[in-house]
Amino acid sequence: METAQNQLQNQAFDLSKTTTAVSLEKIFSHAGPSDHNEFNLFMAHYKRIPNVIGEKEIDCKRAIKWFTKIFHDEIIDSYFNKYQWGKNTRPEIDNMYFFLSGDLMVKFDTQCSFVRVLFKNTDSSKAEEIIRKIRRFKKAKGNPRISLIVSSGSGIETMSLEINKPKLNIQDNYNEDFLEIHQTILKRLSKKKDKGLILLHGKPGTGKTSYIRYLAGSVKKKVIFLPPNMAAAIADPNLISILIENPDSIFVIEDAENIIVDREKEGNSPVSTLLNISDGLLSDCLNIQIICSFNTDISKVDSALLRKGRLIAKYEFKELEIEKAQVLSNKLGYRSEIDCPQTLTAIYNQEEKEFAQVKSRGFIGFQSNRLN
Repeated sequence: METAQNQLQNQAFDLSKTTTAVSLEKIFSHAGPSDHNEFNLFMAHYKRIPNVIGEKEIDCKRAIKWFTKIFHDEIIDSYFNKYQWGKNTRPEIDNMYFFLSGDLMVKFDTQCSFVRVLFKNTDSSKAEEIIRKIRRFKKAKGNPRISLIVSSGSGIETMSLEINKPKLNIQDNYNEDFLEIHQTILKRLSKKKDKGLILLHGKPGTGKTSYIRYLAGSVKKKVIFLPPNMAAAIADPNLISILIENPDSIFVIEDAENIIVDREKEGNSPVSTLLNISDGLLSDCLNIQIICSFNTDISKVDSALLRKGRLIAKYEFKELEIEKAQVLSNKLGYRSEIDCPQTLTAIYNQEEKEFAQVKSRGFIGFQSNRLN
C-alpha cells in the first residue's frame, strides 16, 4: 500500500494540461528570497492551479501552535520565514507554510493576520473544516482597528492594526465652524450602503489625522487605510479587488496630494480611479466612502471631485482661534498667554523648545499619539 508521502510524490509529476511548470525563481517574490509567493509555491510543488479558502483577523501565533499539534500526523513538510522586527528583539515567525497529505497547503501570515488553505484534488470539505476550526483563533474585538494596505510577496494586501481612539473633544479642539461639518460627516459615515467623498485639508498640525483617527473609532464600519508610501497602489487592480471584498467600508487616503490633483495640470493624475470608486460605475457595487486628507490648497484639487452629489463634505483645518486656543491651553494645565492663532501641535507640546515646529514621530499619522 502506498504511503501518503509516496502518493504526494507521484502526484507532483502528474502535470495538468492547463498548467505549466513553475521555475524555482518564480517561487520567490520580488521582495527577496525569504518571501515565498504561496500560489507559485503550490504550482511548483503540485503542478496545478489551486483552489483557495481563506480567513482574516486570525491570531496566527496561537493558531500555528494548535495546528502543529492537531495535524502533526498529516504534516509532510513545512517552511517558515523569520524576521527581527526591531532592535533588541528576537526573530519572530512571519509566514509559516504546511504541506499536508493529499495536495493540501496551509499558509499562516502572522503580520497580516490571515490564513489561506490551497488545494486542488483534495475534497473541499477538508479545507473548509480546517478553516472552520481555525476561526476559534479570531482576534478579539478591543480597540478600533484599521486595515492597512501593504505590499507583500502576493501583491497588494491588508494588514489589520489596532489604533487608539483619541479622547478628542470636538468643541475644544476645533474652531466653531467645524461642529456642523463634523455632524454631517458622522451622520453620513454611519449610514449603511452609502458612498461619497470627504476632503479634509489644511496646514500640518491642525488636527486632520487626529480627527480621522477619532472617526475610525466612532463608526461601525471597516476602515481601509492607504498610507502615503502606497499612493501608487490607487491604480493597482488588486486594490479594487480588496474594496470589492470589503463593501460598505470607509477608504482613507492620507497625504493625498498626488492623487487628487487637477488632471489638466498633472497628466498622470489618478483622479479617474478615485471618481469611479466614489461615484462611478463601481460605486453602486462597492458603496465605499472615501476620506482624503492633504496639505495642498483646495484650488489644486480636480474640480470633478468637488461636484455636488459626489462630495459629502470639505473642510479646511486652520489654527485654533486665539480665544479657543487659550481655553484649551488652560484646560491642559499650561499658564501660557496666547496672543495669536495656534496649531493643535503647538498647544499640546508647549513643554518642548520651539514646539511650534514639532515633527511627527510616526511614519503614518495613525501611529502617532500626537495631534496632527
